[in-house]
Amino acid sequence: MSIQRDASIKFHELGTLSAVTRWIGTHDEGIAEWLKNARRAYQPDRANVEEQHRSAVLLLKDAAGDAPARIALLDVGGATLEDVTQWSTWQDIDASSRGSSLPEEQTQGNGGKAYMYRLFRGPARILGVRNRRLNCKGFEGNLNSLERGTPGFMPDNAAGCNLPIVSCESEIKKALEPYDVTFDELPKDIQDAIVVRQAFTLVEGIDPVNFYKGRIPADDLIQKIIRHDQSTLAIQQLRLYAVHNGRLINNGTALEPESIPPYPGFECPIVSEIPEELPGEDGVMQSTTLGRSRPAGRVILYSSRENMLTAYKKLKPRWKVTYRTDHQMIGSKMVSELVPATPGSYFVYATVELSALEPDYVALGRIRPNDGPLVKAVDQFVADKIRDLSKEISDRRRQEQDQQALDQVHEENRRLDNFKNRFLPSGGIGGDGGIGDGGKGPTRKEGTHSDTEHGEVPECIDLQWDISQILRVGVGVNFHFDSVLRPRVLDSAGRLVPRAKLEWFSGDRHVIKFEDGHLLNAVNKGVTEVWTQIRGTNIRSPKVQVETWLVDHVLLTPRTLEIPLGKRTQIIAEVTNDEGLRGTNVFLIWEHDADDPLIVRISPTGWVTGNRPGRTSISAGAGSRTEGGIWARIRAEVNVIPSPDQPERGGGFPQLLLTGRGIDPDTGEIRQGDPDQPALWQEVRDYQNNIWWLNLESAEAAFFFNRRKEDIKTWRGYHAQKVVEMVIQVHMKEEFDAKGEAERPDIWARHKAVLDSYHIQLTQAMWEKLQDYVLTGEGLE
Repeated sequence: MSIQRDASIKFHELGTLSAVTRWIGTHDEGIAEWLKNARRAYQPDRANVEEQHRSAVLLLKDAAGDAPARIALLDVGGATLEDVTQWSTWQDIDASSRGSSLPEEQTQGNGGKAYMYRLFRGPARILGVRNRRLNCKGFEGNLNSLERGTPGFMPDNAAGCNLPIVSCESEIKKALEPYDVTFDELPKDIQDAIVVRQAFTLVEGIDPVNFYKGRIPADDLIQKIIRHDQSTLAIQQLRLYAVHNGRLINNGTALEPESIPPYPGFECPIVSEIPEELPGEDGVMQSTTLGRSRPAGRVILYSSRENMLTAYKKLKPRWKVTYRTDHQMIGSKMVSELVPATPGSYFVYATVELSALEPDYVALGRIRPNDGPLVKAVDQFVADKIRDLSKEISDRRRQEQDQQALDQVHEENRRLDNFKNRFLPSGGIGGDGGIGDGGKGPTRKEGTHSDTEHGEVPECIDLQWDISQILRVGVGVNFHFDSVLRPRVLDSAGRLVPRAKLEWFSGDRHVIKFEDGHLLNAVNKGVTEVWTQIRGTNIRSPKVQVETWLVDHVLLTPRTLEIPLGKRTQIIAEVTNDEGLRGTNVFLIWEHDADDPLIVRISPTGWVTGNRPGRTSISAGAGSRTEGGIWARIRAEVNVIPSPDQPERGGGFPQLLLTGRGIDPDTGEIRQGDPDQPALWQEVRDYQNNIWWLNLESAEAAFFFNRRKEDIKTWRGYHAQKVVEMVIQVHMKEEFDAKGEAERPDIWARHKAVLDSYHIQLTQAMWEKLQDYVLTGEGLE
């Protein structure tokens, strides 16, 4: 096809101007661009500023009387006529290089101009003095207007274009006067550089927007500037000072980002070379060296002693993955974007150095890299590295609990847990709890005994398992047997005997063996019987026949499923053994691959419960993945979605369990503590199971637990107080849930009054009984 073209390409001027400037929205972003330009101007192919002279000063002046506020950056480069002329062109692809062969940051000269155009009401200009010539060009006019976006010499061509001057000193004096600072009050190295070079550049804007009454929050603004991605290289390569209302900030020393103390044990950065090729999302390999035309890249991981997410002002802005090439920063992403909900990731940040990202992945404004197959492949590599370090930190944060101490605290907790039932609905304060319904109080069948009616002398062991059924387990599978057979020790009247200690036994230890009393391990193919027995007695449970299968193949169905929050669905695992027999009732090891371990809870029989919104994939198998185990080849993809229904609390009295010791009823496994969760911890599924956890990994609980050996009274006081808090929260929940739709949003003072009322009633009533326990360890029965 043929075409007769227009004489020239046309753009709507104001529309184009808006498009290339709207990415600048804050003063820290704009000043970061000024700094980047100053750094670039100092390079050998431009002003060629010697290392000892590479410095700059940020000038801030609040509004006073009729004088508006002002912001400026003073550097020692000295903008020439060529510089201000080149500066005048929007979207100039040669703005930085100007034909230079020096490998350097490539810019389009829009950032600094966009800042001057969008965020100042008054004039904004670049003033340069060099070689006894003065050049001044800038913007003036209404905000966001085409008129303002058209640059011009200031005050006019005659006085602002290559004007001969008498001295550099007289011009710097005039330039500094509005900022209430003299040349002699500038940092010494700035003074020396200007005197030696007889040059300076002042880029400034008058009457900045978004400052209340023209008052510049200098400390906050400076912290944002030095944490900004685009300031990084500049602050590394030049000394930056700041003056506010004529006074030097930071005691006159150069500004730099606050150091981030590393996490103990991870003091040294972890450097990983990026492989020459990485798989993309579609499996296609992506070259990280552009076919070996660029150097290999690397990922540098750093750790933080503090949780960066919760340190909102200082560390959260730096909790990110920063991307840079050899010569420029191209943006960043929050760590949470790459590894959402990953335990330990709050203590990790990273830098990606990869030359191949330039120029295709360098976006206007350099806020974040352009999306594309190479960035996605690199992100996956970085995410894996962050996960590895996060897991190490998370494991380090978990307290190594003494098992004997845990057993002792478990018994203390059982006594406190039983004691607290006297103060729970529906029996009222000081009551025995009564018989509840609808999730209130204990739930029991007619003719049975209440949970509060305990026996002392054991008579028999009851299993909640049909002993006529064979229990099948894959070889290499282990799980807590208590959670499956759920034994109960009863006295002659059918009352629970809670203090009885149980041990599990196997008829053939070469088929089934038990560790730690109740952790079943299927070690070899075969058939045997297992039973439990009260320690130190001959009282045994009925025997259960167990058949162990040598697993050959596992098939999961369905392959995809959505689970509403708080609901559960079973994934069927069809197991084929080495003899070709098939079954769907074989106990296996189940796992999911989400970074957040509590997105779903999975039982040994494949019941999956949605606990937190998110996606994961699930697999099941027998034996170790890395040592010849057999696992499902195709995983089941699970999406936990919000539920339209409010979760309902389980029946019976709420139960307090210990992390690191208590069994999670959804998984049959010991619930591990979490340093990032509160001491009194309850997830959605815990609420539905009517369980609370005393999280011994929380900072406060770990502190008191670790002091237990030296000061057991302090520990008992803390433990008892957590039980009181649990009871108060249960009462609050009962009261406000009972209102149903009648509950309306209310002021905090009224809710606080109800909370205080419960504190007064329950704390006094409970602590009358708890005092003796805290002091002596006795007195709860």
